[in-house]
Amino acid sequence: MSADTRQLAPFIHTEKNAPYIYMTFLAALVPCVVNAMFYYGIRAVVLILFCMATFVLSDYLCMRLTHRRTGGDYFDFSSLVEGLLISLMLPPDTTLLTALTAVLFASVITKQVFGGAGSNIINPACAGRLFIELVWPSGTKGFSFGEDNSKFSFMTLFIQKDPAAMPSYSQVSLSELLSGNYPGFIGTACFICIMIGALYLTLKGSIRLYSPISYIVTLMVLYPFSMLVETRVFSYEGLLIYLMSSSAVFVAVFFLGDLTTMPSRFASGVFAGVVCGVLTLITKPFLSPMISILSPVLAVNFLSFVLDFFSKTISRRQVRSREVDLP
Repeated sequence: MSADTRQLAPFIHTEKNAPYIYMTFLAALVPCVVNAMFYYGIRAVVLILFCMATFVLSDYLCMRLTHRRTGGDYFDFSSLVEGLLISLMLPPDTTLLTALTAVLFASVITKQVFGGAGSNIINPACAGRLFIELVWPSGTKGFSFGEDNSKFSFMTLFIQKDPAAMPSYSQVSLSELLSGNYPGFIGTACFICIMIGALYLTLKGSIRLYSPISYIVTLMVLYPFSMLVETRVFSYEGLLIYLMSSSAVFVAVFFLGDLTTMPSRFASGVFAGVVCGVLTLITKPFLSPMISILSPVLAVNFLSFVLDFFSKTISRRQVRSREVDLP
């Protein structure tokens, strides 16, 4: 691990340095960005650029005020990644004020208060997106599709049109689920794009697959039982629609595979993924879809170090360092 990584990101548990990890995340998100721009046009472009720019500016101002860095330090690519992640989880009609609220909470409260890039104990983008869902639910109900996307006006950036709740996806076809050709969040709908990003991150060694895989498997195994609670009939088609349209796959890849906030050991990583999946299905009947997806992620983020500690203790043998994953 480089000196820069030890200084600026003491909780990144890998030998790869911070700029490399965050740049690979940016590259992995490119397919989702292209898909968002294709289906939502100027709306998506504005939201993406605004969230990324304001996140970078917020982090920069915080670091200047706290004198945390010197002029020789590298550019913080994590700001770009976290701003991009927030934007991709927003509905296309989200106002800039709503987006700014998510960015400021993620940057100032979740990230900078805990020491900046790599030092945060929970994922900033996840926390920022969940925050606006909790305190400003009407601001996250702005779904549009088809010809509505071409009716862009400058004022819609500041004044939201009549909010439209997330539509039912019961009639969405498999081809639409794979391509993202249905109303949803601008960057989490296209299953193919997410899988391309996941494959790229895996090949680059920038994510761990313990938690993402165990999370998806848990959702698939326990989903029929959640249908009993909701008094609905289980179907494999319904399971497929839920996995692809709920942002669960996007969250699994880009949040549960995070090297900073998720457990680094195999056993604890698998356990975290299972716990996250169980909590998601337990809360699904009672909470909004985005809250039931994101809140379990933050819960396991808080437990990461505890899970790794007990995993090491139970093993009763020499294991690899908590700080560095060496081959």
